[in-house]
Amino acid sequence: MPTASRFFSMPPERVTQRDEARFFGALKTGNDTFKRTEHGRLAAIDAWLIRHIRASGAVPRSALDIGISSGVTTVDLVTALEQAGYPVRFTGIDRSLEARLVDVAPLCRVLLEPNGHILQYEVAGRAIHPWRRRLDYADGMILLRGLLHRWLDARARRSLARDGGKQVLLVSPRLGGSAAVDLMESDITLSDPRLTGRFDLVRAANILNRHYFDPPSLQRAIVNVRSSLRGPGAWLLVVRTLEDGSHHGSLMRMEQGGGLAVVARCGNGSEVEPLFTDQ
Repeated sequence: MPTASRFFSMPPERVTQRDEARFFGALKTGNDTFKRTEHGRLAAIDAWLIRHIRASGAVPRSALDIGISSGVTTVDLVTALEQAGYPVRFTGIDRSLEARLVDVAPLCRVLLEPNGHILQYEVAGRAIHPWRRRLDYADGMILLRGLLHRWLDARARRSLARDGGKQVLLVSPRLGGSAAVDLMESDITLSDPRLTGRFDLVRAANILNRHYFDPPSLQRAIVNVRSSLRGPGAWLLVVRTLEDGSHHGSLMRMEQGGGLAVVARCGNGSEVEPLFTDQ
């Protein structure tokens, strides 16, 4: 696992897909989810989406990607649309995009969210994640993590409060440096006027499902996603990838009057499709 200081100091062109997978896959955020994602994970869905857009004759100009995590699948979709002849302007949002890297002792750094949640310890050039796993009890790492927690956590938060540390973006370096993508921190369960009525294409991949949200929060998210669509003709793709790698999603399009009609389904369709189409 690369350390945060090494990962964020590498030139973007030298960061490999393996580097990204290993680094982001070990970051557990304050809302108890991992930044884990994989290049090419949604390639089949991207191609399926583009086929339907091309068949309709539509030319989307603006797109919103919701819950981008590390942003590697956003990079994939931006690239796929550009190669298909659609130079779409993207906005990528996630609840947490920024982190701080702080020095806490000689040869010791800590990566943490602005609210103080610890993402990674860095000790003498070695990256150590703060969350526990079952194997920790067998290999003794439970003791080391406990010691690091007692020794570094309070120091890291004091350092964060004192000087703010070094700001870094928790996204693929290729995405952070892309002129075609704007990045914004935004919680989809909260109304955000910056997103209202702006987008010809909205994708919500592996975020809108009953596993992540309680019913009231999911309903608020549905309302906010709908409100981000520009108007009649705008596209909405809601998709979820299961543990077996299968994709289940619904591609919808806004009609005159503001209703959403299903254009196509992959797999069994989206489990939250009725929450969009019944309104």
